[in-house]
Amino acid sequence: MGRAFAATVDRAALRALNYAPELRGSAGRRGPGLGELLAELAPAYGQVFTRIDCEPEHGVELLSQSDMFAAEPQGRVIRRDSMPVPERHLVSRWQVLIAGAGTLGETELYGRSIVADARLAGKYVGPHAVVLTFTEPESDQTLFAYAYLLSRNGIAAVRATSYGTKVLGVRFDLLRSLRLPEASTAVQRRVAHLVRQAVEGREAHLERVQHARGTLLSAEPMAEAARLCAKRSRKAVAWREPLPTMVAWNCASAGEALPLLRRASKTRLRDVLADGGVFRGDRAARVTCESPHGIDFYSQRDVFLARPVPRRVVQPDIDADRLFARPGTLLAGGHGTLGEGEIFGRVVMVTRSMERVGMSEDLLRIRTRSEHAAVVYTFLSSVVGLRLLRSTAVGTKLLSMRPDLVAELPFPEVSSEARATIDDDVTRAMAAREAADAAETEAIRIMEEEVVPSWLA
Repeated sequence: MGRAFAATVDRAALRALNYAPELRGSAGRRGPGLGELLAELAPAYGQVFTRIDCEPEHGVELLSQSDMFAAEPQGRVIRRDSMPVPERHLVSRWQVLIAGAGTLGETELYGRSIVADARLAGKYVGPHAVVLTFTEPESDQTLFAYAYLLSRNGIAAVRATSYGTKVLGVRFDLLRSLRLPEASTAVQRRVAHLVRQAVEGREAHLERVQHARGTLLSAEPMAEAARLCAKRSRKAVAWREPLPTMVAWNCASAGEALPLLRRASKTRLRDVLADGGVFRGDRAARVTCESPHGIDFYSQRDVFLARPVPRRVVQPDIDADRLFARPGTLLAGGHGTLGEGEIFGRVVMVTRSMERVGMSEDLLRIRTRSEHAAVVYTFLSSVVGLRLLRSTAVGTKLLSMRPDLVAELPFPEVSSEARATIDDDVTRAMAAREAADAAETEAIRIMEEEVVPSWLA
C-alpha cells in the first residue's frame, strides 16, 4: 500500500524508503544507538561463495534465510572450506540474525529478526544474513533491544535502512544509527525474562521431539528403515505387491524401506485415523483486510516457522472444519518439490494457539485418533516418515501427495514402554512450544503497547 508523508531529508539518504513514518518522532529521542551495543556487525554479509555439497559427516550445515526462522532448522550440508573465512559465518548462541535480502511485502521475512538459540548455534549462515554480535549478549539491555527489533516499529526501522532496487539489502551505517527506545530497568528486565523463556521453550521443544524420534527409531525394523532412508540416492526395487499406481516413484523412491515396513507390520496408517482421515482444505479467495477484522491465514511456509508471518484475510465462506485445523491434527506440506530443504512432505502438529487460524488448502490434513496422535506425529516427522510421505507424490514439477496412498502407508508397531515415552515427550514438546510462543508474543505486546508509544509521545 502506498503512503505519503513529509520528511526532513539529510545527505545520508535521499530515498523516501529511508524515512519510514513509524520512525518519525524517534529522531533526537533519548536511547542508545544500535551500534553502541554491538561488538561486531555482519562480518559475512555479502560474501558470495560457491557451495560444494558433501556428506553430512564431512561437512557443515549452511542456513538459508528461511532456515534461520524454521522451528526445526535444517540447512544444506556443504564443505566448510567452501567459505573463504568460515569463522565469519559461524552462528553463536544469543547472536541476533536478521534476514538481510528481500522485498517489502507484508509477509516477507526481509527485515525480521530471530535470536540464535541452541537450534542454530554451531551452524553457518550465508551472505544474506545480517548477524548482530552484542558486547553483552545475554544482558537485559540486549534482549530488550532484540524485542524492539521484533515489534512492528522495529521491523519498519530495519527496513528503512534498505538500499537497492528489486532485491533490497541493508545499509550498515543506517542500521548502526538506529535509535533504540528507553525504558525503566524493571520493564527491561521483564521483557528480557520473556525473551529468555521463548529461547528456552524453543530449545526444549526441539530437544523433546528429537528424543521422541530417537525412541521410535531405536528399535527394529525402524532402525533399519532409518538407515535406508538416511541417504538420498537413486534406487530400484523388485515390487511384488499390488500396484495402486503405475508411477515407479511411488514404489521405488524409498528403496527397501517401504516393503520392509509393510512386511514388519500389518497395521496401516488408515487404521489409526479419525473421522475425516487424510484430506486437503478447500480453495477460496483470500481478500486482505486489517485487524481486528478477518482472521490470520497461514501459508505452507508459515506453519513451519518458529514465528509465523500470516496474512490477515476476510474469513472465506467455506466449511470451518476445512478452513481451520483441530488441535492434535497433523499438517503436512502437501504441494512442492523434492529438494532436501523443501517443506514438501514435512509434518507439524497443530497446537491450541493455531486452532482459530485459517490454513492453506496446500496443507494436507491428517487426523488421527487421540491415543495415536503422538506416535503418528513422531513417525511421520522423522526421516523415515518424510521419505514415505514423499513416496506418495504424483505430478510433474509441482508435486502433490495422493491421500489414498498416504492412508495406506505402513504404521510401525510400538511397545507400550516406547509409546509412553513418546507420548510424554510430544506432550512436553508442544507445551514448550506454546509457552515459547506466548512469552515472545507478550514481549512484543509490551514493546508495541507500552514502551514505544510512551517513548515517542
